[in-house]
Amino acid sequence: MQLMDTVSEFDSHISPTFESLSIKVVSFSTADGPHQEDYPIEFELLTRTKIDFYTQEAITHIISIQGNIPGSISIGHQYESLFIIPQSVHIECDYKLLSIDKKDMERILQHPQPNLHYSEWLIDAIKNANLLVELETNQHTVTEWPLGIKSAVIF
Repeated sequence: MQLMDTVSEFDSHISPTFESLSIKVVSFSTADGPHQEDYPIEFELLTRTKIDFYTQEAITHIISIQGNIPGSISIGHQYESLFIIPQSVHIECDYKLLSIDKKDMERILQHPQPNLHYSEWLIDAIKNANLLVELETNQHTVTEWPLGIKSAVIF
């Protein structure tokens, strides 16, 4: 019975805060703008955390990626002519970002600030995620490009 109590407690105290969450991320890459300036590439990730009482897990998915490529991004060698063009990005997805079991839930609930502790787990999961987005190139093709998260902040 104790296991269900942990899951129920996590569901009532932690899960509502993270049910729908917006996270701003900045890529390691930069876009080239006019006058050879580098512009940061920022995205907003929308996540959803749900409790699965059957498997006794809390699962967080990225459900949307939105952002803007403010300038061009060179692909490959600097003298090659292939690059990603400036564009708006909006992707609906269902990427499983983080799954925690009942033992992890217990650890989080025992922390003096459980919401902050779970937030740290989410940020670490985002920084370690292998997120690829399909972007248009100057040659009218689409290429997969890794986001490469440098930083992430929960709104």
